[in-house]
Amino acid sequence: MRMLRAWGGVVLVAALLGWPADAATATTADPPRPGPDLGAVVETLSNPGGSGYWTRRRMRAAVPLELDASGRKIAADDLAGRGASAASAQASPGLRSTGKLFFRDPADGKGYVCSAASVNTPERNLIVTAGHCVFSTHDGCVLFCRPRHYFTDFAFVPAYDRGLAPYGRWSGVRAITQQAWIQDEADGHDQAFVALAPQGGANLVDVVGGNGLAWNYPLREDGVRVVGWPAQAPYDGETRQECVGSTTPAQQSGDAQIACPMTGGASGGPWFLRMASADTGFVFAVTSRRTLSGPPLLLAMPFDASIEPLLAAARTAARPVSARPDGARPVASGSVDSRRAKPRRQRLRLSATAASVGFGESYQLVARTRRVRRVVLQVRDSPGAGWQRVARARVRGGSAVFAQAPPPGTRWYRVKVRKGRAHSRPVAVTVGPCPLPLDRSPSVVSATRCTSPLG
Repeated sequence: MRMLRAWGGVVLVAALLGWPADAATATTADPPRPGPDLGAVVETLSNPGGSGYWTRRRMRAAVPLELDASGRKIAADDLAGRGASAASAQASPGLRSTGKLFFRDPADGKGYVCSAASVNTPERNLIVTAGHCVFSTHDGCVLFCRPRHYFTDFAFVPAYDRGLAPYGRWSGVRAITQQAWIQDEADGHDQAFVALAPQGGANLVDVVGGNGLAWNYPLREDGVRVVGWPAQAPYDGETRQECVGSTTPAQQSGDAQIACPMTGGASGGPWFLRMASADTGFVFAVTSRRTLSGPPLLLAMPFDASIEPLLAAARTAARPVSARPDGARPVASGSVDSRRAKPRRQRLRLSATAASVGFGESYQLVARTRRVRRVVLQVRDSPGAGWQRVARARVRGGSAVFAQAPPPGTRWYRVKVRKGRAHSRPVAVTVGPCPLPLDRSPSVVSATRCTSPLG
């Protein structure tokens, strides 16, 4: 299936002669604007206060948005479940970081549902889901195709259960999609992030925890845990369901597949490679499609290196706007005259962009000073060990930046004056290990990457 533009006679002749739908050129009628990072499209969502739109009645009335194995939207006549099978899905406790995603299609005014999961980043307000849960598909049409478009009124409900929202309803404000998939649905990168607005001054990850992302893993993995809110018989969409099993390569595609009878509404649900706690783990794919005949299977393209620019764009989109344009912090009130009791300023200061990251995720150390011109970055592996030089830098504009991407472990850093004794206070950074793939070949293991879960 591909995204098609009706080119007058070309498409008309193709339709009359029975040519395959993908014989015409694929494009969108009104492509969204590119995002700040290559490979990502960032869109500000309409009606960002979507959580207020979703009453319990509207939640119950929302219907699943699901794709079949070919990527075509499943018609209403095909929405019924297929009964019992060798695969089974069931609910279990925990996993408050996963939830049900509600949204509305402005083209037909109907409410729809998918599944999603929180993602741990310093911004703490991102969820990951399927691309078709934020942006429409052409459903295989050739003539008179409706322009593809973003959905509206997004609301994420973590741990949704029988109409209840134990951790609140979080409004979606921006969608971040794969540019390759936006341009051509056959690309397979049916993946997206949604940036959420803080709720009552709190961030999503601080409330429910955040999952890590894992990428560059093979199609064959064991112990994969798939989570979703299926809403078609024999399920009703009111409780979370899960499948656990092994993933294998899908026939005639580059996807992974897993035996699982979950139905519509499971789209966008996370595929956990490994769990880090009862609530969070490492997500390496999200449900994209399902089969309608033969053994019940869910299909997904595991994350590859393209998830990195997509996550970078999503992090930028999720950053809150400062309440003060100048970025200045308010001055604390008190009885002490600040002109008489100024704290002693450090000659050198060092900070890290993250205190904890996953193996393969780089971070930066920023040295700040007004007087020192040349500094040395030092590191040690334990509090009592000796300091080892890592890099040298010339300070420009009052700061120097050091990029680091070491193997797992905790390290302490400091900067000191080159050819001097003055140094900053130590800063600790912990690099967590990624899950090991089923294939332990050195080349496969070295290619895997991940970010760290929290909670």
